[in-house]
Amino acid sequence: MESIEIKLLYGVLLLGLGFFFLRKMLNPPQGPKYTLKSIAFRSGRLPADVLGSLLYTAKGAGLILPTELDLWSEVRLYEHGLVLRRNKKEKTLFFSEIAAIEPFLVNSLFVKGKYYGYDIQLRNKDRGGSILLKSSDIPQLGELIDKLIETAGEEIEEIVKIG
Repeated sequence: MESIEIKLLYGVLLLGLGFFFLRKMLNPPQGPKYTLKSIAFRSGRLPADVLGSLLYTAKGAGLILPTELDLWSEVRLYEHGLVLRRNKKEKTLFFSEIAAIEPFLVNSLFVKGKYYGYDIQLRNKDRGGSILLKSSDIPQLGELIDKLIETAGEEIEEIVKIG
């Protein structure tokens, strides 16, 4: 008698959990609304060889494990470019090397569009092709993009607001 009741209890519990997860997968809640910007840079500009003065620094989480190789821990904005830093390695990008900056949404397990990010597409595919920056890793990413638009005004060909 007791084993039938226990099996029935497990069955009801599994059905309830299955229904909950299926509902969350088929109809996930929406994350916050973001106003993202797609930025196209001008081609044919003379490349700069000096970054200039530091204008803004966006820092990520305090502790990044050495196994997380694709997370950028800091982005510094200069007059003529960006410096990206992760695990004691730096990558310098001048505005003349950037073709475009495209936004994207990052979905979490049960929330659609919980975070956002930007894909920095490079002109020279040999230098990596593209670099991904996510707001979950760098919380001040929106402020960084706004400062970048102010700084690189003459380098930018077109800005499209999305959302």
